[in-house]
Amino acid sequence: MEGQIKREVHFGFLPALPKDRQFGIWDFIAIQSGFGIAAWCFLVGGLTGTVVNAKAAVPIILFGNAFPVFLIVPLAIFFARYGVDTFIGARSALGYRGSDLFFVLFAVLNLGWITVACFMLGESAIKLANAMGASPFWTARTTGAPIFAIIAFFIAFWVAYKGPVAIKWFTRIGVPAIIAILVGLIGVILFGEGLGTVFSIQASSPYDDVARGYASALEWNVGLGFSWLPYIGQWCRLAKTEKAAFYGTFWGYGVVLNVAGVFGAFTALLVASLDPTDWMIAIGGTSWGLLGLVLLILANTTSAVILIYSQAISLKTVFPTQKWRNAVFTTLPAVFLMLSPVFYDGYGSFLAYVSFIMAAFGGILVVDFFVLRKQKVDLKALYNRGGNYQFWKGFNPSALISLVLSAVFYFWNYNPLTDRAGILFKYISAGIPTYFFAAILYFLLSKYVFVSWQEQQSPKIGESIRG
Repeated sequence: MEGQIKREVHFGFLPALPKDRQFGIWDFIAIQSGFGIAAWCFLVGGLTGTVVNAKAAVPIILFGNAFPVFLIVPLAIFFARYGVDTFIGARSALGYRGSDLFFVLFAVLNLGWITVACFMLGESAIKLANAMGASPFWTARTTGAPIFAIIAFFIAFWVAYKGPVAIKWFTRIGVPAIIAILVGLIGVILFGEGLGTVFSIQASSPYDDVARGYASALEWNVGLGFSWLPYIGQWCRLAKTEKAAFYGTFWGYGVVLNVAGVFGAFTALLVASLDPTDWMIAIGGTSWGLLGLVLLILANTTSAVILIYSQAISLKTVFPTQKWRNAVFTTLPAVFLMLSPVFYDGYGSFLAYVSFIMAAFGGILVVDFFVLRKQKVDLKALYNRGGNYQFWKGFNPSALISLVLSAVFYFWNYNPLTDRAGILFKYISAGIPTYFFAAILYFLLSKYVFVSWQEQQSPKIGESIRG
């Protein structure tokens, strides 16, 4: 097991050679769809379906997910061209320690994704327990669901710790399970209820202000669209061609995943509940519903395994001297988020935080590589922590200031903690404007404020900025 992990860490850390490039466009679509169509897609669709009707839900989900992916997918070309992981490539824009900060924020958000997957599993488990006549302790959201979620986490933790072989076999069970659920929802809606019925139902919990409801639903979907940013490099470094990386990533994350979101919204409208665990018995009856819950348990366990392993392998890539055990243990704090339904019920707020963080980083990385550096980076310097991308104590001041001011801009426009909307939120939402705010500000700071300082610190950076 240790040998397999060491090989994978070395393979992930070093630039991928042409002989290592395994994936074409259809491979990308299949892999990213298999990983992406999970708890979060159904849940964001469910959230959307509780505040807007089907007619509004479809364009909101399609645009909200696809456009953010469109904005960040050019980075697939960067990672495919140089064969580097996300957090290695980001050093050219953020600096060595700035990229470390990016990884830390990713790891914190990843704990949230793990929690969502495990707690949805816990919700499924208590419904199965209720069907089997278990005591109220095991069927309550405040007791049974957290216990089942934590048990699932440690199962996923153990599988991830065992390494690639165990994960491969586990994924062969979980991915078909989530696809079966999606096919089942599509079948029930298209051939059972009918689209006419779905489009005639009003949302169960709409905002008093219709425009505000549209903006909130859009922001949740935008958060999911931007959330794929850290994962792009993990796969695109293995692309056979830059074209395969670009189009495969966009179609996988930006298009195919929308199917789960749209039918999640339709189901939420039919059942009047945003929680996928409520959908199974409500639309499938007892027998099929129980099977759906079992499939949901398998799918979410697999999602948790992949998320735990992704965080651990990325940490080992950024900090190769860390022990594998310590890398996997960084996911343990997720257990504390599973002790109650509070975090799971706040999924919409979580998506808004993801939207702000990943939108800001995405804008900076895209402008740095395509506009300032003209698609040229110093590959050797990416691996030399004392090299050309040292900037100021390991941080690029242009990026750091842009991130801080982007946070001010986002929270002025929308506060996800209190669900307070600024005067512009219902007209432009928050995540997409933050992407452009960060991108423009980073360009101006790099081009006109810190350029002379950067030239003194590292002449190659000055040359790169001038193009």
